[in-house]
Amino acid sequence: MAQKSNQEEPDFQTDATKQIQDEINTRCELNPDFAKRIGNFGFIELEDSWGDEATIINTARISTTNHRLENLADFGDKDRNLLYHLLSHNHGTPFETVHFRWRIIAPIFVLRQWMRHRICSFNEFSQRYRMPITAFFIPDAEARTVDGFKVITDEQSQRYEKLMNSLHEFYQTEYAEVCQRLDAAEASGEIKKIAGGRNPYRARARELLRNAMPVSTYSDLYWTINFRSLMNFFALRRKSDAQNEIRQFADCAYKMFELRFPLLAETMNRVIEERSQK
Repeated sequence: MAQKSNQEEPDFQTDATKQIQDEINTRCELNPDFAKRIGNFGFIELEDSWGDEATIINTARISTTNHRLENLADFGDKDRNLLYHLLSHNHGTPFETVHFRWRIIAPIFVLRQWMRHRICSFNEFSQRYRMPITAFFIPDAEARTVDGFKVITDEQSQRYEKLMNSLHEFYQTEYAEVCQRLDAAEASGEIKKIAGGRNPYRARARELLRNAMPVSTYSDLYWTINFRSLMNFFALRRKSDAQNEIRQFADCAYKMFELRFPLLAETMNRVIEERSQK
């Protein structure tokens, strides 16, 4: 469930963060089936995929036949049964030939859990090169409640938001001061003026000031993964005992996957269910 908040846009909201928010809105309009908002600033989009169910079957049959399937429309019962047999008996290599590319905007604490899944690739927004996204995770009332008991009260949530705001404001204020001093030092000739490229003085300030950023801060990354690894991600992160925040992303990713690959999703669910009964 998407999380809502009464948080007003902070005074220090950067133009870059506003641009990311505008981009989220645009992507959701242009790609509504495969781009979704999650939480107060989160986002996930299935940008691309390579291969399909036919790719898996053709790969598996490389040593047995020259007959190739073009797409799912060519599948018969024999092909469907083979897809299930391969997956249920852990013949995993053919499933590594289907790949997915996702864009994910999520709190850092969610992404650190995500990165426990290592057979994939991540390319993440770097606070060494850019100022942080000035948005942070805000748990709604449902996320703060367990079995009807409010673990974090409304008053505590308000104090949390105030603290997170203060940390982001600290970064913006201190970085602006650094930049002012650097401009003055360049003007006076105390330091060399850098014309173009990466400014090492400003870069060092970003490297140090990012240490003040909490793990509730949103980050932005690309995630590329094959189906075999994606199945493992779904099996772990969609379980009822997975942490709520990453489960929301996993559930949303699954719905996109199921929409694009219905037979593969059906087969995967059957295998996961059978394994859970053993």
